Amino acid sequence: MRARSAVLRLCVVVSSLLLAACGGGGGSSALPAANLAPQPGNGAGSGAPASVAFTIQIPSASSSGSKRRPRYVSAGTKSASVAYGTNRQVVDCTTTCSLQMTVLPGTVTFNVGLYDASAGGGNLLASGATTTTIVPGQQNSVNITFAGVVASIALLFGAGSVAAGTPASVPVTVTAKDAAGYTIVGSDPYATPIALSVDGSGAAALSTSSVSSPSSTVLLNYNGSSNVSALHVSASVPGTNVAAQSPALAVQAPAPPAGSVPAHVTTYYYYGINGTNASIPASWMAAHADYVEDDGDTVAHASAFKAAGGKYAVSYTDPAYVPYCFAPFSGPQASCQGQVGKLVTDESAWFHGPDGTRTRSYVDAHFGYKEVLNPASPAAQDAYRKTTQAILANGPIDYFFADDAGGVYIGSDGTEMTGWFWGFNAPGTEITTDADFIVANKKMLAAAAKPVVLNGSTPYTMLPSYNGAWLDSPNVMAQNFEGCFSDDNGAVAGPHNNRWVYQSNALLATYAHRTNAVCMMYANPTPANRVYEMASWWITYDERYSIAAPYTSYPLKDGFTVVPEYDVVPRQPLTSPSGDVSSMRSASGAYVREFAACYQAGAPLGPCAAVVNASSSTESMPILSGRYTSSLVLDDASEYTGGKANWTGTIPTSLAPQTALVLR
Repeated sequence: MRARSAVLRLCVVVSSLLLAACGGGGGSSALPAANLAPQPGNGAGSGAPASVAFTIQIPSASSSGSKRRPRYVSAGTKSASVAYGTNRQVVDCTTTCSLQMTVLPGTVTFNVGLYDASAGGGNLLASGATTTTIVPGQQNSVNITFAGVVASIALLFGAGSVAAGTPASVPVTVTAKDAAGYTIVGSDPYATPIALSVDGSGAAALSTSSVSSPSSTVLLNYNGSSNVSALHVSASVPGTNVAAQSPALAVQAPAPPAGSVPAHVTTYYYYGINGTNASIPASWMAAHADYVEDDGDTVAHASAFKAAGGKYAVSYTDPAYVPYCFAPFSGPQASCQGQVGKLVTDESAWFHGPDGTRTRSYVDAHFGYKEVLNPASPAAQDAYRKTTQAILANGPIDYFFADDAGGVYIGSDGTEMTGWFWGFNAPGTEITTDADFIVANKKMLAAAAKPVVLNGSTPYTMLPSYNGAWLDSPNVMAQNFEGCFSDDNGAVAGPHNNRWVYQSNALLATYAHRTNAVCMMYANPTPANRVYEMASWWITYDERYSIAAPYTSYPLKDGFTVVPEYDVVPRQPLTSPSGDVSSMRSASGAYVREFAACYQAGAPLGPCAAVVNASSSTESMPILSGRYTSSLVLDDASEYTGGKANWTGTIPTSLAPQTALVLR
């Protein structure tokens, strides 16, 4: 049922001698005046009493839905009351409510109520008040606005559901009915505004918390959080027990990713090199690592890994510097027996200082000196080619790790001594410009028998050297970052030298070349440091290009580096960096990244998030889109010996300096 919206006019005819009928439609006529003594109005003046006639037209129930006008009268009206001063008169209604009363001329306030039962009984359907001046001897027309009294509320969403991970604004239709069951329509306000509220999930907000009239508009603004399955809006009328329907707007779970979910993110572990993880069975490594790096000799562990079904095997090489070099440093007696150096057949393969001797840097008694290969020399290129071919003959290697080969030639002070020859006795004379070096080094890298993982970058900023000049080469598979989110002393990266920000932006710059970025972490692997490096990596994580290489330099207490936290796979990020990590910094100062769907060892976790405080001061916990209940806690043991990544941690209200959380 829908009540007709009608223009209500209280037609008032005043005369000291004669009562005139006031037409309200439908041929109604005024009732005989009540046999009462004259009554003064609220501000009535003196003079002869005046007779006042009220007529209110009631819409029929059958036609109530066919017209919509700006004023409201319920079709369920059975009686009306008019009060003025201390007086109240009641009349029963049919198609009209007609009432006569006697007042003194002057300013009068009338209060009118409409009821769903006779004699002013039952439920109040609407009420209104008006103040007017009664003038004797003329027809007085007075408008009154009725405010519908809400007895029940229904809510309807403008959509059946929203998609998790996609923000949306959904219209909410608020329908109020009076006690007779008729919908309150029009633009006039309700007798009491309807209060609205949304559930406390934090996933949505309403455009308004109060609906004052049927013409009010409401939007439910969903922020895209996937941490809820439904959104709930409640309605009430303060001070009453109004029944309100509270439907749920479904949040459709994100579609599962195409193909099977991997058991872990893309991982890169040492396997055999420097003895790291050497005792782990190859079949176990094949199940937990995508890439393994072996030494640059027999590659026995890499071969076993491939035989067990492992994906990619990498062998160590260094096409830049060669150890195991000893005096003399010039002439035919010069000797350098390092990996590439022992295959050099021509003196042109080396850089030489102004004195004509090979540039060199002392390492220790075992390694002796290391000398610098000249990448512009065909002899050096040939020696590197033969080195990689010999390794490849020993096992099924997919890539070569090109250590030290990704740095800059001329350093920050404009000399080679802060660049390629940092720590050496003299700069080389064979190449003098960055431009010549870029061309020469590209040829050196191309000499490898398989694509290379390029190690080395711009000092301080850690950006790929020369704006990634080598990353677009077809034989460069990845850019490696040693000390990723850490430093050489085993500490995590933070504000010192802006290292955390530089590292994040260096990863983003690598992804921009559609090149893999290996994040080789060096921090002392305490549980707290591990969470910090993992969360930091997530802030710029790109599942197409991101490769995690945990703890190559610092094994855990049990001697291994394969850790369980990289079995957590984040998918469907709600936001992603826009070229600079500053876009991921929240108002609290912490960096935040939320994901709509996450998995652990292939099993769904629901939404998850990374929160990182990379500053030197305590930061408040930022406001998150999702509603998370626990944080990641790590055992102080490798995954190989049973270490676990558990969701048993609480969520604090603040983050200490250089700490992080991973949440679900």
